Amino acid sequence: MTTEFETDDQTEMAKMFEHRVEAILKLGIEQFGLPVGIFSAVGEETYEIRQVFHPENALTSGMEFDLEDTFCSQVVSGKKVLAFHDVSKSELGSHPAGKKFGFSAYLGAPVMVEGECIGTLAFGSASPVDAFGKHDRDLVQLFADSIGQTVAHIHDRKALDQARSNLAMLADTDPLTGLYNRRYMEDVLRTELERSKRYGNAVVIGMVYFDDLKNLNESYGYDAGDAALKLFAKVASEMMRETDIIARWSDKEFIILMPETGAAGALNYLQRLTDHVGAADFQAGNAQLHLKLSVGLGIAEPGDTLDQLVSRAAVAMQQSKQA
Repeated sequence: MTTEFETDDQTEMAKMFEHRVEAILKLGIEQFGLPVGIFSAVGEETYEIRQVFHPENALTSGMEFDLEDTFCSQVVSGKKVLAFHDVSKSELGSHPAGKKFGFSAYLGAPVMVEGECIGTLAFGSASPVDAFGKHDRDLVQLFADSIGQTVAHIHDRKALDQARSNLAMLADTDPLTGLYNRRYMEDVLRTELERSKRYGNAVVIGMVYFDDLKNLNESYGYDAGDAALKLFAKVASEMMRETDIIARWSDKEFIILMPETGAAGALNYLQRLTDHVGAADFQAGNAQLHLKLSVGLGIAEPGDTLDQLVSRAAVAMQQSKQA
């Protein structure tokens, strides 16, 4: 488990977390009389310094080491506090960490989240110190637990934010095709029409009708019809620009919003979409089929409502279908 932050809210949490760790490191340095304080993140074989205070800046944030080359490897494996006031007189006297980090005294505790050791909080000194007592051991673990609880809270918040995002996406998405649904498109079109009233920008939509769907369902089963709709969604998504929005409007109809596109460009796109879908490899049962679409263009006129704009596209689509 790591502490990565993505949204603005999570960025603010990251800053608060860093300030909290900084305060704990400073407090630990003062309480234990050890000049170096380190908060690390650990993997199965890796050790990364996330935040550190070192009087000579010999250790800095972002430095990585093999976990086995650190005293913290003993903390991680044992999931308990490790304390040596004079490393040279301990069982770790020959451990490479003494030379690598310059520690003659060491006090470290695991940072635990949901039973997993995600890092360590450690303090050290280049010179031996007085023996650590139970109070020191309890206090460094208390500091480490405080960091672990904060990390757990951050990840709970991230999980909640992701769950909310997933719910919002599900509410806006057609479950079969993965395209936006009618509710979402209605909201977008209303917004675009309001912008058009204020700024005079064109609102251009295309309506696409799936001519083959009824026959596919009746002749080959609903799985064939579903597969055809998914194929259309895939082709349309691959062809669309980043600014285009495609939504499933009804069982057989789709609407495409094409911002900053004139009539000629929009018609060209709809024709290419029709050609690509028709040329796509589609098989139903033992039959190789060419799917057919009917398309219509709708361009908003001053004062148009959502229904008027969609109706204009629907009329054009019907004319295309009958041609």
